[in-house]
Amino acid sequence: MKRVVVCLLLCGALPPVAHAQDAVAAFRRSMVNAAMGMGAGHIPNAPATPQAPQDNGGVTLQKTLTYRPMNNPLGHASLMGISLGMSALEATAQLRQACQADPSIRTETLRTAYKGVNMETQSYPSMLSCQRNGDAINVSLAPPVMGGVVIKVERSVDYPATNAPGYDALKGELVTRYSAHLPSLYNASAVTALYALKDGTVTEKAHGDPVAFSPSSDPRASVTQAWMQIAVDVVPQNPSAVSHLSIAIEDIGAVQTITAEVIKQLNAAVDAKLAHNTVKPAL
Repeated sequence: MKRVVVCLLLCGALPPVAHAQDAVAAFRRSMVNAAMGMGAGHIPNAPATPQAPQDNGGVTLQKTLTYRPMNNPLGHASLMGISLGMSALEATAQLRQACQADPSIRTETLRTAYKGVNMETQSYPSMLSCQRNGDAINVSLAPPVMGGVVIKVERSVDYPATNAPGYDALKGELVTRYSAHLPSLYNASAVTALYALKDGTVTEKAHGDPVAFSPSSDPRASVTQAWMQIAVDVVPQNPSAVSHLSIAIEDIGAVQTITAEVIKQLNAAVDAKLAHNTVKPAL
C-alpha cells in the first residue's frame, strides 16, 4: 500500500490569515498529488492482501463533521454509481462491481508545523482507484474528521476507434443525466462545466475549468460549493465518434470545512503537548 505524506505548513512567524492560506494551499497540493496519476491513466497497484495503515504514533483525527448533501444536479450526479457524500464502503462496492476487481487503496498522512512542533496524523485511506478496459476512476475520500466520505470523483475513458460511442448520443445522455450541455466542437474537443454555488444556484459555462478550493488562489472558491467538468474528444477523421471522455466532480465546500477542522485538531494536539511540558533547564 502506497503511503503519501503531506505537509500542512503553518509557520509560527506568519499572521493568522497567512497560516490558513498556507495550510489550505498545502492541503490542496495533497489532493492534487494523490490524484496526479489520473490524467496519465496511472492507477496505484492494489496490495495482494488488505493492510491496515501503520501506526506512526500520530494524532487520531476525530469525526466532528457530517457531510451535507446538495439538492441539485451535482448532488444527485454519480460516476459509475459513485456520488459525493457516499461512504467508503459503498464506493468500494461500486468500484468492485465496475472493475470486476478490488480497488487499490492509497493512504495519506497529514502533518503540521505549529509553534515549532511537528505534528502528524495517523494514516488514513485517502483514495480508491481502479481501471478496466481503458475506463479508469479515482475516488478521493475525506479524512476521518468527516468519516471518510467521497468528496471527489474522477473518471477517464478511452474508446477504441472500432467501438466508440456516438457523439450526438453522448451529448443527449449528458443532458439527461447531468443537465450538462456540450458546446460546439473546437479542434475535435468540447468542454463544459457546472458550478453549484453556495447560494443554492447552479450555473453552466462552456469551456469552464475546475475551481481551486482555496479562495487565495481562486476567487471563485468563496462562492462555489462544488463543480463538475466534462470533456469530450472525438476522432478527428470521424467526428461522429467519441475517442475520450473525462468527468470530474468535487465538493470544494466540504474540502474547505475539512481543512479547517484538520488544522484545528492538529494545532490542539500541539497545544496539549506543550501544556504538559515539565522539562526544566539544565543549568
